[in-house]
Amino acid sequence: MKITKTKAALLTATVLAGTQATPALAQSSDEASGNDIIVTAQRLEERLQDVPISITVLDEEALANNNITNARDIASVTPGLTINSRYGNDATTFTIRGFTQELRTTSTVGVYFAEVVAPRGSGVNQGGDGSGPGNLFDLQNVQVLKGPQGTLFGRNTSGGAVLLVPVKPKDEFEGYVEASAGKLDLQRLQAVVNVPLGEGFKVRVGVDRNTRDGYLKNVSPFGPKRMGNVDYWAGRLSLLANLTDTLENYTIATYSKSDGSGAIPAVKDCAPGVSFAGIPVGDQSCAQIAREAPSGFWTVGNVNPDTRSRSSQWQVINTTTWEASDNLRVKNIFSYGEYLANNSIDLFGNFLLNPGVSFDNVTSPSQVNTFVAVTADPTYNHTNAQSSLVWEFQLQGTAADDRLSLQAGLYYERNNPIGGNSILTPQFTPCASVRDFECSAGTPGVALGIASYSNYENTFEGKAAYAQATYDFTEQLAFTAGIRYTKDKSWSQLDLGRIIFRPDGNHLYQCTNFTAPNFGTFTSYRNRLGYCTENLKNSSDAPTWTLGLDFKPTPDMLVYGKWTRGYRQGGISPASPATVQLYDPEQIDSYELGAKTSWRGAVPGYFNISGFYNDFQDQQLQVGVNCNPALPPFQTCTPTTTVANAGKSKLYGFESEVGVRPVDGLKIDVAYAYLKTKLQEYTPFVAPAGSPYNEPRDIIVGNPLPLSMPHKVTASAFYTLPLADSVGQISFGGTFIYESRYKVIQAAIEEDSYLPGYKYGNVNVNWENVAGMPIDLAFYVTNVTNTKRYAHKNDQFSRGFNSYFLHEPRLWGVRVKYRFGGLAD
Repeated sequence: MKITKTKAALLTATVLAGTQATPALAQSSDEASGNDIIVTAQRLEERLQDVPISITVLDEEALANNNITNARDIASVTPGLTINSRYGNDATTFTIRGFTQELRTTSTVGVYFAEVVAPRGSGVNQGGDGSGPGNLFDLQNVQVLKGPQGTLFGRNTSGGAVLLVPVKPKDEFEGYVEASAGKLDLQRLQAVVNVPLGEGFKVRVGVDRNTRDGYLKNVSPFGPKRMGNVDYWAGRLSLLANLTDTLENYTIATYSKSDGSGAIPAVKDCAPGVSFAGIPVGDQSCAQIAREAPSGFWTVGNVNPDTRSRSSQWQVINTTTWEASDNLRVKNIFSYGEYLANNSIDLFGNFLLNPGVSFDNVTSPSQVNTFVAVTADPTYNHTNAQSSLVWEFQLQGTAADDRLSLQAGLYYERNNPIGGNSILTPQFTPCASVRDFECSAGTPGVALGIASYSNYENTFEGKAAYAQATYDFTEQLAFTAGIRYTKDKSWSQLDLGRIIFRPDGNHLYQCTNFTAPNFGTFTSYRNRLGYCTENLKNSSDAPTWTLGLDFKPTPDMLVYGKWTRGYRQGGISPASPATVQLYDPEQIDSYELGAKTSWRGAVPGYFNISGFYNDFQDQQLQVGVNCNPALPPFQTCTPTTTVANAGKSKLYGFESEVGVRPVDGLKIDVAYAYLKTKLQEYTPFVAPAGSPYNEPRDIIVGNPLPLSMPHKVTASAFYTLPLADSVGQISFGGTFIYESRYKVIQAAIEEDSYLPGYKYGNVNVNWENVAGMPIDLAFYVTNVTNTKRYAHKNDQFSRGFNSYFLHEPRLWGVRVKYRFGGLAD
């Protein structure tokens, strides 16, 4: 069937800026530029040059050269993309162009594997949504789509989409085995085999096993001596069946399992003399910094004796494609998957000794006061547990002598809880085992004797219908219009409370999702379940659309403009207290104007630039709420946070990319992204009548939004030596990355909310077809300057300290790859 591209360029725009930062695109010698790569950003295979969307593409070569194995690595080489590492390395979420996922909201960026959105995470802390380990092997490429993609893509997200495109089964026997070794006892083995099974059938099987010691040295007596390790394995089975000349069935089954120690933050700042709850937090933080300093920058002090970061995910995707005629393609996509996680970490990395205890004499967790730690409670043993069912029906076609391209479809998604999500969080309370309720009772200056608990089951349902058409007025000028209507629902069954520990073991509990106290005693945790149950429901719906024009004066030049309406669903903040749990959807109007051009000749290359302006309404913000001082005596209240539609912001900027081949064998690519964000209005949170939470903590109007990096530069250069085929192909080069200072959190003191800027880079040496054999060798170094970088900040300076999640130090490794079958040629 002949289907022309669906050009989703749009009418209105404002500022000029750029797109696709591609640090190292693989190109054959007869390709003009990185714009010749094939992408699926509009649900069809098209040349990147012809797609009127801001895209970053990382192909197999770029993934290998920068040793990209996780979500953090993708963000490091992608302008406009940052990550939120608040809950450690294995629970990161993506942020594109400043659209940030707040705690207990849905993701702003959809991660799609083989066209299907990843299983959703819905725990009280972040995780899931496709950002976990084990997803990035045997990929054709990774595509990062900037801005709302509300017409053609499944789940509505305001920030953009990350597409993971696996290699499909092929018609010939081929495969490879790749082994890696390196610093921190890195050991990785990948193996893939592709086998044709007869007329029209082929299968591809792959496995990825990756282990590496932790990069964080833990000097406390609790937990592993190395934290932030890698320990996962992943498997994939793909079956492609050409049932007839016009009917294709493509099935992928994936599974991954990670069992790590978790990464905790390091205390780096202290405030002498500051106390909290009678505990000299500031002085003890200063002592901790001095104690850990001799062990170097990458040093932490873990308090949680039950630390772990475990997750598993499986998914089956079936796609049936029927070429009904020369002008009509019918596609049906069905997927089911599950995501489970047990993320037990020390959230602040603060090592607080009980009175009369010295660090040298610590032998039990009961001697150390936990600032705040998160662990799965023994009821369900999961901090995230969710299933995901996705169904999509698509029609793609052409009419009017192929001048009109059409796409239309229906989308359905259902996410159900698997038993429930649950955590226990001791607060300023020493615990030998919080899971067994072996925690200290309240003692002035020693412990509050309190742990909060959250047990809940979340259900999400989304339905949508969409249609998009592109009409070619001439061979150069085309107009695109797309419309989508989405309806989302969410349900939560909550059981929220506070455990008050007593010396006799008959602990008290209090329901915190009610405005009046509900005290009781319990010795069996399971007997208490259900006493504090509350059921909530929220729904939202909205139309989204795309309007655009694109103009191609030549086949290698594209100028486009577009207006996109984006939407992110409303929902429930389940861990927030009663009366302040529901929030509404947010709305984005995104305007973009851009150009893409490439050229051949003596110095082939490409240049892409686009600008964007986003008007952000009803913004979902995490808002701190204080207690009403006039509460009746019988009501209890603790300051907390919730999500409210309290913001109106402007986000604008530009991204540009240029690449050239000045001489044979040399490729140079440079990308720059500029982003300006500003909270224009803040509507103070107003709690419902009767709520004890009626005093919101202010958010400063005029400040930039968190995780919005104003400047980012990536520059790469790779040179291939002119050698005979009998020697092989030797290439070497590197990628330089500059990240400017940027805001990561809302903080009481504005200066405390920023991370500094950094310069770092990666280098790589490849030797393909060693001595004419089907063997490839590679040597790489990441963070070659050993730059000390912060990934996230916990601002607790008013209580005596700041702590930071840390990026990895300099790492190196070697890879050996043996190719067989068709890949050996």
